[in-house]
Amino acid sequence: MKTLVIVAHGSRLQQSNDEVINFANKLKELNKNEINIKYAFLELTKPSITECIEKIINNDGCLEIQVLPYFLAEGKHVKVDIPNELEQLRINNKNIKIELLPHLGKFDGLANFILTSLED
Repeated sequence: MKTLVIVAHGSRLQQSNDEVINFANKLKELNKNEINIKYAFLELTKPSITECIEKIINNDGCLEIQVLPYFLAEGKHVKVDIPNELEQLRINNKNIKIELLPHLGKFDGLANFILTSLED
């Protein structure tokens, strides 16, 4: 089974972290368990990216992991920090495919989704 990991920044405010967790849970519901969906945080809260992915590898036996940065813009975290963490995980787990997806702000349908949502 393929796994999708939603990676957000992380916050000292639990409410903010809960939004990410709720988003991941909503994806699970819509997905009907065809894809294993997890969440991780870059900093300030747990699980970290490394903790999450190592747990997936060790407990779920997943060989294909996709990582979705839950960021609207390509700042340092998206461009440098997340890829660096994933590269280290790839080095330590050569038999696992770990793919970095584009961050949310890069999705072509996002602008249309926003405009469509305003029409309702």
